Amino acid sequence: MSLLTLVRRNLLRHPVRSLLTVGAALVAMFLLVFLRSVVTTLDDAVNQVSADRIVTQSAVSLFINMPESYLVQIQDVQGVESVMRLQWFGGVYKDPENFFAQFAVDTELFLDQFEECVFVDGQPEDWVADRQGCIIGRALAEKHGLKIGDTVPLLGTIFVQPGLKAWEFNVRGIYRSTRANLDESTMWFHYDYLREALENGGAEGPGGVGVYYIKKQKGVPTSDVTKRVDALFELGPQRTLTQPESVFQASFVSMFGNLPDFLGWIGGAVLFALLLTIFNTMLISAAERIRDVGIMKALGFRDGTCARLYVLESMLLVALGGFTGIALAWFSVSSFRKSFGTSIPNYNVRVETVVFAAVLILVVGLVGGMIPAWKARKLEAAEALRGDI
Repeated sequence: MSLLTLVRRNLLRHPVRSLLTVGAALVAMFLLVFLRSVVTTLDDAVNQVSADRIVTQSAVSLFINMPESYLVQIQDVQGVESVMRLQWFGGVYKDPENFFAQFAVDTELFLDQFEECVFVDGQPEDWVADRQGCIIGRALAEKHGLKIGDTVPLLGTIFVQPGLKAWEFNVRGIYRSTRANLDESTMWFHYDYLREALENGGAEGPGGVGVYYIKKQKGVPTSDVTKRVDALFELGPQRTLTQPESVFQASFVSMFGNLPDFLGWIGGAVLFALLLTIFNTMLISAAERIRDVGIMKALGFRDGTCARLYVLESMLLVALGGFTGIALAWFSVSSFRKSFGTSIPNYNVRVETVVFAAVLILVVGLVGGMIPAWKARKLEAAEALRGDI
């Protein structure tokens, strides 16, 4: 009889206990991969931004607009290649629960600055040519069943049209993102469409620009540009805070508080609970099979063979549940993107995370079987058969 056959039969002696242990390993590894992936996704949103992009906002608050006149002044700053205006829109699509981000931007500059935006349907020139045109991420298109040529009505909450009339935008492009900093659940439309409506009395809302996105010239230190821009408006009328896009993105991640550390602690607790579960299962199993080990040794099985039996059992239990949990976490990425797309955009499971979890499975399985294995190795056949242990 092979060692694996013995392992299989021993596990089937108490199927409920074995299934519960496998289930614990499944849940633990699923949670571990998910929690670690949330942290790495947030990190990617900060670390994968373009090194050439700089963001200028009001020094008072991100919710305070800056004058339109800043555009020309920033363009004249040494080291600046281009300046794009960006304005949060905050419209409602059919129902307030259908929340997604909408931004008004200078379209041609957006296409130049955000090289990670790749069209999967539609043409960039069609978006540029249509003043009411918009582009949407593919996740947003899939969620609401939108396609090229559709009209997206948005009820303004910040920028309101007379009679609470809905703004209408024509879908001219669907994009995917090649980097985690640009999510695929956002809508982008013409800044001039919004500005002209405000100037012509076609809508009411705050004037000015929410954020200026600056593309610096190659080879120019970022710190030089940020200092020059802020020095330009040091005396007002609206002081500015200019910083690399990575720092700007990090400020949004910081809104979650110490979420990465908190998730890390949860992951550690989950791993510790799994280890205790395996220890408990294997120690109970070892206590029940003292006489069995004595019989095996009396029949000629070596001490090392009896010890390996427990280690293999422990590793098999953890592996069955753990690798199933990893697989579930891997194949549920699209579901999580739909559920958390607005708060954790571009959620993804890294290959490194899967490898890390797989190594943990092997380590936990090995450690969980070590104490029972050590006891089985030291056990004397005569003592076990007499029941003196």
